[in-house]
Amino acid sequence: MSSITLKHVNKTYISEGKRVEAVRDLSLEIKDGEFVCLLGPSGCGKTSTLRMIAGLEDISGGEIFSGERLVNNLSPQERNVAMAFETYSLYTHLSVRDNILFPLHARKTPKEEMQRRLAAVVEMLDIAEILDRSPRNLSGGQQQRVSLGRAIIREPDVFLLDEPLSHLDISQRIALRARIKRLHAELKRTMVYVTHDQEEAISLADRIAVMQFAELQQVGTREELLDLPANLFVADFIGEPAINLLKWNCVKKDGHLFLRSPSANAEIQVPESWKEHLLENGLEKVTLGIRPHDLHLVREPGDTGLAGSVNVFEFLGETNYAHCSVGSDNVTMVVDTHTTLRRKEEVILFIRPERIHIFDDKTEKCISTFLKRRA
Repeated sequence: MSSITLKHVNKTYISEGKRVEAVRDLSLEIKDGEFVCLLGPSGCGKTSTLRMIAGLEDISGGEIFSGERLVNNLSPQERNVAMAFETYSLYTHLSVRDNILFPLHARKTPKEEMQRRLAAVVEMLDIAEILDRSPRNLSGGQQQRVSLGRAIIREPDVFLLDEPLSHLDISQRIALRARIKRLHAELKRTMVYVTHDQEEAISLADRIAVMQFAELQQVGTREELLDLPANLFVADFIGEPAINLLKWNCVKKDGHLFLRSPSANAEIQVPESWKEHLLENGLEKVTLGIRPHDLHLVREPGDTGLAGSVNVFEFLGETNYAHCSVGSDNVTMVVDTHTTLRRKEEVILFIRPERIHIFDDKTEKCISTFLKRRA
């Protein structure tokens, strides 16, 4: 097994005579045996990062280590990594069995060892019934399992997975996602997984590295990204349904500091431990962030209530969404499966003040995360 360390890594392409930065000054440590997802929208640099780790792309600057070994100038074979791609990349003229064994044939592995590894992969992925079939006659989910099998049989130090579920339907994605999670638990190997789908990242990863505009925005667990976002992009990109983002004013009253809606009789008192920092920085307008899961209909000690009116109620089965108006702001709240609300019904949305997020409108940094970490 092996850890992966990237130190100030850069990747620049030349496109139509212009320099395009795909990855900028990326530093990231992936622990031995850890499952890390590179998450972000298209074009953010996540696949370029994965390909540099694999050795399929030269780096423009910085260093990449596998364990304590500098691998900048090593070939993919010398790095002992295995990749599974979104396009499966199977040889259609070979059977499933021969596709999986192909890397071992290339290494001239002894037949007894090949059969031992094949048996282990077949049991792990439950593919005994399709070994003699052509990839042309397989479903997308089956083809992806074969692609995973070809990677596993190499017994690499690191698995690199590039959007492996993107071409599958929802039921196949859920089933294969669970299988990948189980494989990681059984193999105990380092895995780096690229995806634009936050649900995949949240369900699979030990930690998630969020990227945007060629830069790493934040690395953390699911809970850290939801509760302690570094900036507005991370807060808005992570979470389903998306965080409510409201443009509110900072107002002093009776020795306290409040965030107040400019369009409704609604305000939230800022926690006392945050007040001094906000006043020192002279913030008059901020972006208030409220997670839909942090809003509720039943008052609890310490809650603040916001009066609203229901615009749309979405019944989704296990959880329901209520889209409400608070003044001119649209606010989404998650309610339980037993709650049903009518359009135009008047409601009070309760929130604990310490659960809010406050973003600087100029820098887009999350002020509340800074203050929580400092406490």
